[in-house]
Amino acid sequence: MKFIALLRKLGPNYWLTKGAGWLATIRISVIKNFLIRRFIEYYGVDMTSAVRQEPSQFENFQDFFTRELKPAARPISRAPNALISPVDGVVAAAGSYTNNTLVQYKNTSSNLFNLTRSSRIGSTGSYAIIYLSPKDYHRVHTPAQADLVAASRLGGSRFAVKPSNHQSVDGLYERNVRVNCYFRSAHGEWLLTMVGALIVSSVQTTFDEHLPSNGDTEINDFEPQPYTSGDELGRFCLGSTVILVIPHGIGELDTLDVGQSLKLGEKIGSIFNLQ
Repeated sequence: MKFIALLRKLGPNYWLTKGAGWLATIRISVIKNFLIRRFIEYYGVDMTSAVRQEPSQFENFQDFFTRELKPAARPISRAPNALISPVDGVVAAAGSYTNNTLVQYKNTSSNLFNLTRSSRIGSTGSYAIIYLSPKDYHRVHTPAQADLVAASRLGGSRFAVKPSNHQSVDGLYERNVRVNCYFRSAHGEWLLTMVGALIVSSVQTTFDEHLPSNGDTEINDFEPQPYTSGDELGRFCLGSTVILVIPHGIGELDTLDVGQSLKLGEKIGSIFNLQ
């Protein structure tokens, strides 16, 4: 009875995540190639910019989902002090924030303190929430030249981050599994958060040695890790959302429209006095 109670407590989203994770790592060619081919067809995935383009070239579905792009596929803006889009995706919400409140939709929001479990990031500034759909490229890159100085991996639920939930679930992003990355530029620290979703519990990073993958890791400070604009920072093993938070006085985001498509590397704002 205790085992059955545990199954119920974990809920259907947990088992959907586990099932998807199992399928994503199958290496049996017939099954793996079928899954990848159907996914490409169903979601209309553009494979022309990928280094590997045939299902048979991938070890498993997860390898396909985190596929690398050709070097010239996403030109990185070299405008002075440029803040670039860290991903391919669609703007779910963007604008100015005050009192730690990141507005998701008319009557829904996420709290910056709850998102990070910290008051480290300034309570006013500009932000962008970028949704990665299943067809998108799912690696995350550094949006500006900066030092990565701290990070945290926080557990949570696995709510889907599709637009309908974004509009209806208050505190959506602060409830989900997430990795918070703290960068330091000339005038202070800013934040990039990678948020897991319904069938996304694994967020891999290029600094995993500083961030154990199991359980909650509160803010872990470490020796500054220098990143250049466009450097790979992490990847979603089955897709989700990135939140970019730039506190007042450190930089600012350009005006971004809800529904606007973004490509990795395009300029979306500025970091002050980057040089």
